[in-house]
Amino acid sequence: MTVVMATIQEAMAAAVAHHQAGRLGEAAALYHGVLDALPGHADAAHLLGVVHLQSGQPERAVTLIRGAIQHNHRVADYHDNLGSALKSLGRLEEAVAAHRQAVRLRPDFAQALYNLGNALEALGRLEEAVTAFRQAAARRPGYARARFNLGNVLAALGRRADADDAYRAALADDPTFVEAHANRGALLLALERPREAAADLARALALRPDHAPALSNLAAARLALGDRDGAELAARHAVAARPDLADCLLRLGEVRQRADRLGAAADAYRTALAWNPALAEAQANLALVRQGQGLLDAAEAGNRRALTLDPHLADVRSNLAYLLLFRPGVTAAAVLEAHRDWDRVHGAPHRGRWVKPGKAGARKGPLTVAILSGDFRRHPAGLFALRTVEALPGQDIRLLLYANQSESDDVTGRFRKAAAQWTPVTGLTDAELAARIRHDRPDVLIDLAGHNARGRPGVFARKPAPVQVAWSGYMATTGLAAMDALVADRHHVPEGMEAFYAERVLRMPDAFIAYDPPDVEELPLTPPPCLSGGPVTFGSFNILTKLNDGVLAAWAAILGRMPGSRLLMKTKALSCPDTAALWRGRLAAAGIDPGRVTMVGATASLDHMRWCASVDVALDPFPFSGSTTTLETLWMGVPVVTLPGETFSSRHSLAFLTVAGVEGCIAADPADYVERAVAWAGDGQGLADLRRTLRTRMAAGPLCDGGKLAAALAGELRALTLPH
Repeated sequence: MTVVMATIQEAMAAAVAHHQAGRLGEAAALYHGVLDALPGHADAAHLLGVVHLQSGQPERAVTLIRGAIQHNHRVADYHDNLGSALKSLGRLEEAVAAHRQAVRLRPDFAQALYNLGNALEALGRLEEAVTAFRQAAARRPGYARARFNLGNVLAALGRRADADDAYRAALADDPTFVEAHANRGALLLALERPREAAADLARALALRPDHAPALSNLAAARLALGDRDGAELAARHAVAARPDLADCLLRLGEVRQRADRLGAAADAYRTALAWNPALAEAQANLALVRQGQGLLDAAEAGNRRALTLDPHLADVRSNLAYLLLFRPGVTAAAVLEAHRDWDRVHGAPHRGRWVKPGKAGARKGPLTVAILSGDFRRHPAGLFALRTVEALPGQDIRLLLYANQSESDDVTGRFRKAAAQWTPVTGLTDAELAARIRHDRPDVLIDLAGHNARGRPGVFARKPAPVQVAWSGYMATTGLAAMDALVADRHHVPEGMEAFYAERVLRMPDAFIAYDPPDVEELPLTPPPCLSGGPVTFGSFNILTKLNDGVLAAWAAILGRMPGSRLLMKTKALSCPDTAALWRGRLAAAGIDPGRVTMVGATASLDHMRWCASVDVALDPFPFSGSTTTLETLWMGVPVVTLPGETFSSRHSLAFLTVAGVEGCIAADPADYVERAVAWAGDGQGLADLRRTLRTRMAAGPLCDGGKLAAALAGELRALTLPH
């Protein structure tokens, strides 16, 4: 197109009109015409470059816009759009320089500051990006997009409260901003505020019903609120909206996994991996499903694949160390090495910033003891610690409880009553939580979770307290150089085994925990089933992960010695039909007729203990013994036959049986295990006597004496804080 000088202004006006209307071809033709007539026309070169940028040709855009700058280097828009073109090419440092030049030329140029923030974010220079986005928002009232991006960067930095403020500001500017509603909902979900999260996600979905990430996060919020059906529905809608989006499939798998539908959860994770084989989270989640199903080899392999894809997954490395506890033939030395491996990777980087012990001197006032747990609730770790924690204030101890949980129940209320300070911490990162603990300055910090679910080893690795102690919730060494001591007893850690623990071993006088059993009136004692005319019934109430070929072989031998006897297997994973079918096959392969086995899944807590009373003899797994299951079964008056090893996790039943004074249950080897189970099953009078007397002995003895344990624990904690 030929354009004469007299019509250049008209041609530019027409080109800009086409450009603003999205008719890029017509605009480009007119810009070319202007440049043919006047090659030095900077605006035409610049805007033609913008057309090429919008058309996906950033290389051509850079050439044209640079040409415009050569003719007039003082126009801020030229530099800003050059920066956008360079960013499209991945030339991020040059993009940052171009945007900064635009801002130098026009300090109030909000769009250039916004684009500068985007380039800095892409470079990973997040703090600088925060400054740029803040400046952009300050220079243009109502700039919702700048506030939204500010929220995203603050969330990535872990500054979640500030991120929430930014999202709310963006929504105040534009209440119809779908992504701001969706991202704020995701943030609130991470902050363990599921009710508020669900409300924001619902607003996003009212504006865009097929927004897959919002649907996926709504599923998580509903799951946290106990609405499993609603969670499943939202997760299904997310997958239907974006079947190619792996995050939606991950959420669907999580919903099913939490509902104990393990087979269906595995299907969702496998589908996610079909879309993206490099998805480490899907590998890790599938490994957890296989762990729950008792498929130890598959679980370990999945965790190792996840770590190969992402070596920084601390939770996965924790789970690998934990899985070793279930392996037949496991040694205490191997357990220590596996847990130290976690510390070498995830703990060592924090060692230069540990809190140091204070100066020696006479202590004034109570000892301040902090406890961090996600299980200040009706959970095994909580029930192990509750009576002792309630008694610690009577030992001149001031308690700070950090609750890594959103749930609350009657047990939570009892913990809160014992605390001088109760602090919910679920929304805090490890670094934020460690900083909070440092600020509170406890003398001792106790861990109730270790490498288990809801554990925060990353907090303890930072050593925010001068003395740190592991207790009650994890059944092995933590492996952490930052952990000073481990609460144990002579049964769990016999003399001479100290070398296999990263921590100093503190031996309590009886057991290392004090059990808080249910009210006796809610669970009246009943006679042994075999004395009521029914068959002898053996029982297992442990997770499937604890069962292995050696355990099944022993069970097969026991059932073979007792014709007509039956086996009850009860654990929540058996609520899944696929998992139950898998285990019927494993039992048959081990020589156990599945027709002699009753399988029961999840039930309410008291109903679970009534099932415990429905067996004559409980069979403890090995090498990972029962803990809560053993105490619950003993509370119902049922003997538990156990085969301890050398690891901490193999010796729970040994400890509890010994402290409770129950004889005849501790085997020396698998053959002895079989003999003891058969002997108990044939001793109806012995079973009846145990039912009649054991609960009273337990209730009156050290297994339930939180006061005695609190006195011993308080003494050890004080000794740890004294100068050495």
